[in-house]
Amino acid sequence: MKNLRTQSLPWFAMAGHCLQWFSKQPQTTANHRRQPQTARRARGGYTLIEVLAAAAIVSVSATAMVSLSATLMLQEEMALRISVTRNYQENAVRLWQLGLSTVQVNALMPSLTQNAVLQQAMFAAPTLVESGQTTVNGVVMETLLCTAVVNSSQNPSTKSAGASYTLTAYRPRLVTDLRAPP
Repeated sequence: MKNLRTQSLPWFAMAGHCLQWFSKQPQTTANHRRQPQTARRARGGYTLIEVLAAAAIVSVSATAMVSLSATLMLQEEMALRISVTRNYQENAVRLWQLGLSTVQVNALMPSLTQNAVLQQAMFAAPTLVESGQTTVNGVVMETLLCTAVVNSSQNPSTKSAGASYTLTAYRPRLVTDLRAPP
């Protein structure tokens, strides 16, 4: 008899749990009225309006991210063009400061027609203009203005004049006095 009771106990326990589950009282509100069936279902998931609101927020943020990335790409492209233009100007000025004439500097610097990067970055070839002499602390200095214009067009096949950059350079008159003219 003892053996029969221990074997049948799990079955009785499972049946007891099932009876307890079926005998649960329906959910009620604070004033002990039964909630409607739709109110009990709404707590279990999201409504269509909530899903649509979340989708609208996600789509607006995705649009903003795409717009921001496009703007950053344009700014990066323009920064590259400006740096290429400034680098070209600085190299031309350094050659002039070594004592070369503007004609020699223009002959040594790469041509815009032969270089695709320069052609895309600059609107036109930079100009070198010797603007005279000035005296600083008793030393006579020659002055040069190097002006370059950046291409601001978003289309690589067309050109549009953008910002103009002027670089002022000085060199002592002694450098040109020591070298014989070409």
